[in-house]
Amino acid sequence: MNKKTAIYDSPASKDISIEKLVEIFKGLGVSRVLYKSLSPNDNSKNQPYLAGHLTDLGFIPTGEITESKSTSGKTKDPKRQIKYTASLDYSWVSSDGQLFTAPDAKLIYYPQYPEVRLSGFVTKCNFDMGGWMDPLKKGRSSGRVLFFGLKDTGEILAYLAVPDTRIAKEIHDYPSVTVSGVFNEIALIQSDRTGDSKDILISELCRIHQKEWIAGKKLNPDRTFKEYKAQNGGGYTMEAELGIIPNGIAEPDFMGWEIKQFGVKKCHLINSKPLTVMTPEPDGGFYVEQGVEAFVRKYGYTSTDKPDRYDFTGRHFSGTVCDKSGLLLVTQGYDPETDTITDGGGSIALLDNKGNPASIWTFAKIMAHWKRKHAKAAYIPSLSRNESDKSRCYSYCNNVRLFEGTTFNKLLKGIAENHVYYDPGINIKNADTKPVSKRRSQFRIKSSELHHLYHSQEDIDVLKP
Repeated sequence: MNKKTAIYDSPASKDISIEKLVEIFKGLGVSRVLYKSLSPNDNSKNQPYLAGHLTDLGFIPTGEITESKSTSGKTKDPKRQIKYTASLDYSWVSSDGQLFTAPDAKLIYYPQYPEVRLSGFVTKCNFDMGGWMDPLKKGRSSGRVLFFGLKDTGEILAYLAVPDTRIAKEIHDYPSVTVSGVFNEIALIQSDRTGDSKDILISELCRIHQKEWIAGKKLNPDRTFKEYKAQNGGGYTMEAELGIIPNGIAEPDFMGWEIKQFGVKKCHLINSKPLTVMTPEPDGGFYVEQGVEAFVRKYGYTSTDKPDRYDFTGRHFSGTVCDKSGLLLVTQGYDPETDTITDGGGSIALLDNKGNPASIWTFAKIMAHWKRKHAKAAYIPSLSRNESDKSRCYSYCNNVRLFEGTTFNKLLKGIAENHVYYDPGINIKNADTKPVSKRRSQFRIKSSELHHLYHSQEDIDVLKP
């Protein structure tokens, strides 16, 4: 049998610097580097603690989320056995840049506690961890540091700095930004952005506001700007100013803050805008079983002003039958009185008058979308205008709102209490000839109601220190 390579006890891994590790990460296509100082309980048995909720890890790319039951013998209460698993595209990297796949790596979310832990990260790995994650060996040692290199493709490259190595000593004084209660981020590009991420964000929003009108643009992967004339350029332009490159993996993120720009007629009308919370396709019910065309023909209506067309629209609120569709929006497997998930296989659903599910969004499906809602979010109103050359300019208001602390339960409660509603825009064109369907399942909320989705709201004038 071939002896496995010991990658974190090698002389090279003991002498490597943080700058060298960052260089290795960048050479492997990493766009962000985060780290966590490990506690004695962060090992393969106890599973490293990463967050309280999945929304605290909006910056960590995950795959499919599935519901499963805990096999722990600590409790027989079925409500306390609920757990959700999120797959990871995870590999370990050595000090010379060699990759070792961890095929069983995953996040496990226990909503009853709540907590998110890293699991399966050493199972079936073709290298020797040196006992640094084994609680019976050196897996309870202080001074270990776990690094995550995140790629825009959704891959995670991990590196373990063991105690008394150069990196483990350097990290305490190395410039970084706190992005969660657990993770700090190292800037890959030379920057003076260090310290508290909220202060840095407010400073950046002040700078952007003071630029007044900004021509629409997007930021290219090589960090050059590209003109953007389409009507939806407000978000791209804001991201470009903040140095965020659009990648489609998650919501725009700035040092752990989700950036949500939205257009208004005047800056003080910040409460007037209906905002889209998420746009998930159903994963069950008649919609999935029979297809969107059959769904719209059954529950939709013929357009009054556009011939040969069917529409499925209407605001659907929990507990009230929608006049346009005749469907009822419900949350199944969630108790709003106790604010607990009572069935891990529960769902948000549209039911017809016989109780048959027209559309179903399972909790696992919605949770994957809600994870993209970071625990910290900035909502920035903006103005826009058209220029003579048909380009579009944007001006970002000084009055912004910062929200912190959201959970999946917050969303379920928001739906149950009618703060969040289902507002689809689904249709079939050329219905009697060559049908073409448009899918748009969206959950929305008034901007004045956003505080129901977060633990705290702070109204900020970026011009005032």
